[in-house]
Amino acid sequence: MNLPKVFITNTSRETMTHRKRNPGSACLSGCTVRILRLFLASLAFATSLILAVFPAGADGSSKAGVQNTLSAKEKSGGWKLLFDGKTTSGWRGFRKPDFPSECWAVKDGILKRVKQPDSKREECGDIVTLNQYDNFEFQLEWKIEPGGNSGVKYLVLENRPSTWEQAYLDHHLISLKESGKTEPPERLTPDRWKHMSMSFELQLIDDTKNADARSSPDRITGALYDLMAPRQRSVLSLTDFNTARIVVRGPQIEHWINGAKVVEFERGGAELQKLIAGSKFKHLDGFGTFAKGHIALQDHNSEVWFKNIKIRELAGQ
Repeated sequence: MNLPKVFITNTSRETMTHRKRNPGSACLSGCTVRILRLFLASLAFATSLILAVFPAGADGSSKAGVQNTLSAKEKSGGWKLLFDGKTTSGWRGFRKPDFPSECWAVKDGILKRVKQPDSKREECGDIVTLNQYDNFEFQLEWKIEPGGNSGVKYLVLENRPSTWEQAYLDHHLISLKESGKTEPPERLTPDRWKHMSMSFELQLIDDTKNADARSSPDRITGALYDLMAPRQRSVLSLTDFNTARIVVRGPQIEHWINGAKVVEFERGGAELQKLIAGSKFKHLDGFGTFAKGHIALQDHNSEVWFKNIKIRELAGQ
């Protein structure tokens, strides 16, 4: 049998000789691919960390773009702005005819709580929507100073039982005694809570540095304040805005933080009644029974920033 001749050129011989002398060159192409894959994996991991620190909106969209506006889709879906980014139209002080401009301000498209000296903090108070709501979906973006404390209250009534302020004072006096702390007598009056709304609250707080948040899991961000802890701790940013969302459908209520549902409960349900009975609200006659009310942004004398505040009313349940 005649076998075919194999012709080996000088170039082929040189290449084979080079590979024998330099075995590492044989894997150059493969090594490059592996390095590229490692780089892409590292890039994906870094991106996930950035998104955790600077979370997107509750609907998963980016926060970049025009602020305090509604898209065509949102408008057709029934959403309405509660803050136009320029004025305080649609808001006023709780139990006040006007907006407390000495304590709250609008600047650069942000509604901000301006921190006050302790001697004047009772003069400020929460701010509330002009309208009242029963079945709704509410959403905003928020940021808070390190160690700060605030919240969004809903189903808020201004003509609440007259005994509530005294009941709150009595609870506060007990807390002071237990902690060994003291306060000036002029601050220990029922009027101290006259401009503080009292209702269900979606807690917004610095979970790490605020002492109240460290005291109990039902006082961290997303909690139904002093009643129900969130399902999990939220990944929050103190340098960028976070999102908060409240959904009320009849007695069914949900809290959402940065796109994740963290609390769900039934207003008037047996579980909630048990929680109220063991909370600071137990002496507030009728607490948690109101089916319609204002939405309030809490004044806790912390600097807090709000934007993209919007609401859509849902069909009656």
